[in-house]
Amino acid sequence: MAKSKELNYKIKPGNPMILGAAKTNEGINFALMVNNGERKPCSLILYEKGTMKVVSEIAFSNEMWYGNICTMCLGGINLNDFDYNYRIGNRIVTDPYATLINGAKVFGDNDSSKKTSAVHVDRFKWEDDRKPMTDFCDSIIYRLHVRGFTMDRFSGVKKKGTFAGVAEKIPYFKELGITMVELMPAYEFNENFGMKSGKVNYWGYTTADYFMPKVAFSNKKDAKSAINEFKTLVKELHKNNIEICMEFFFEEGISPAYMIDCFRYWVINYHIDGIHCNMSDDIRGAVSSDPYLSNTKIISYGFDNPNYAYNKNLGEYNDVFMNVSRKFLKGDEGTVKDMAFRVRYNKDFATPINFIATNNTFTMMDMVSYSSKHNQDNGELNRDGREDNYSWNCGVEGMTKGKKTNEFRMKQLKNAFCMLMLSQGAPLIYAGDEFGNTANGNNNPYCQDNETSYIKWRSRKKNEELFEFVKFLIEFRKSHDMLHMGTMPHTTDYRSVGTPEMSYHSDRTWALDTDLFTRHFAYMLNGKYLKVYNKSEDESLYIAFNMYWEERKFGLPSAGKGRDWEVCFVTSKEEVKIDDRHVKFSRSMVVPKRSVAVLVSRENEEVKQEEEHARKISLKLAEETRKRIENINQESNKKS
Repeated sequence: MAKSKELNYKIKPGNPMILGAAKTNEGINFALMVNNGERKPCSLILYEKGTMKVVSEIAFSNEMWYGNICTMCLGGINLNDFDYNYRIGNRIVTDPYATLINGAKVFGDNDSSKKTSAVHVDRFKWEDDRKPMTDFCDSIIYRLHVRGFTMDRFSGVKKKGTFAGVAEKIPYFKELGITMVELMPAYEFNENFGMKSGKVNYWGYTTADYFMPKVAFSNKKDAKSAINEFKTLVKELHKNNIEICMEFFFEEGISPAYMIDCFRYWVINYHIDGIHCNMSDDIRGAVSSDPYLSNTKIISYGFDNPNYAYNKNLGEYNDVFMNVSRKFLKGDEGTVKDMAFRVRYNKDFATPINFIATNNTFTMMDMVSYSSKHNQDNGELNRDGREDNYSWNCGVEGMTKGKKTNEFRMKQLKNAFCMLMLSQGAPLIYAGDEFGNTANGNNNPYCQDNETSYIKWRSRKKNEELFEFVKFLIEFRKSHDMLHMGTMPHTTDYRSVGTPEMSYHSDRTWALDTDLFTRHFAYMLNGKYLKVYNKSEDESLYIAFNMYWEERKFGLPSAGKGRDWEVCFVTSKEEVKIDDRHVKFSRSMVVPKRSVAVLVSRENEEVKQEEEHARKISLKLAEETRKRIENINQESNKKS
């Protein structure tokens, strides 16, 4: 028996399979995973509960090591009476598997030397919490930073910068039509690690205690409250049929087993619906095939192995769609072929996550307001961040009061959102883009814990037109299954319904012009093909993109028997010109400069009236024939 002045306990080798600290029949089991190359003398430090006062420090002996894991079992103590840490060599660290971390309360004041590990006894009442289980292809994802989302004094929430503040915005998510909220790192990351004086790692891509929600993102700023507040957010989102996804960042050298344990813990204990983490190929394979995560949406760079996916729960996240869309939007040469492919692109086993802006790019408003980055406030002489943003300032660098410039920028933003919402992949909106939020030209505000990174909620009222248009587009997408079929549509009429499932058009019908100088194309989605996916037949859609600086003519195919094309909406204030539908061989339309036009196939009223008239005549003739036959039969019966 080992003894200390303050504490008596029994010690023996523990169970290496139970990582972290856990109560067993023989005592408290402690097990620590040490990274490769860091095999140094290790010890367990016990503190008086709620303090940094050391009660005892106990070394792990040689017989307590199993590979890179050291473990001991302590009998005769109650872990609820102590906090603890580990010493690895000369370094004191929190338990990587600790489910509760004390000592980090204020954002920007995260001192590792003041943090201790503890065991959390979960008494949260999930009640009848149920995950929405929205199909990936039907998802509308909204990506946000917990602190920056509601810190603005005009955010309209009471508990600003917190998980509770995000929960207060649930009516806003519902109004917009969001099905999944994705949180940038919201676990206990160390925002001060490696940062210059006066700066913080605002985004959270740094070292962290991964099993614990960030205390500074809670309203009461204590560890237990942070846990309950996060779980309440999840439960309230689920009540409103909204999923929640967590983004994770791990430094190089982190054990794949640790990453998977972390994902499992958040899915099982916090009921999250999705995980976003850029992983290497081998780790992606392991995570994708993990049985505990089979119903969890997994988002990463890309997935090329169909054997990984069983429930099409994989999401392919990269910036290809963004780069192609931005170049096409500003009218770059030679972009039609790539853009035409991106609006159709999908995979049978993974869903592309399409976005046009995110945290390390220009916001969408800045994309049409700045031609070069303005990152001077980051303190790196404007050398950080992307060099080529594929942006265009529409003639004026930065914000302006010029009416014509702002009207043009508004149209360009509408065009961009059309590209996002009318393509097959699952759209992701970076918070604030739906109403023109700006970061003042900073395309890398990773260290800006201020108004540069905070969502400026007054912009919603200023750009109400854009917000309402985005809301309309989301509803339009949801109401037309052809826009999110979950698989790549074919460009052939493989079921012989009359026209292909998806067809391309340009100046000429049924032809895609990929000439270097072409800046316009259209595509038609045949609503009859929904029957292939066991869905009800829908109206067909004709979607035309003209990013040229002059109006362009488009070949317009037939809308179908007894149907005609009707303009549903156009991003320009100018009208779309459609020629006479009776002109059989020269059917076309003209789309205004730098505009998107969407047409839907509707029953033609004239043809409908003619068919109704013919139907009535047919019924009348049938009734007259029936009466004549009846009279003849009656006369025949009288004679007999």
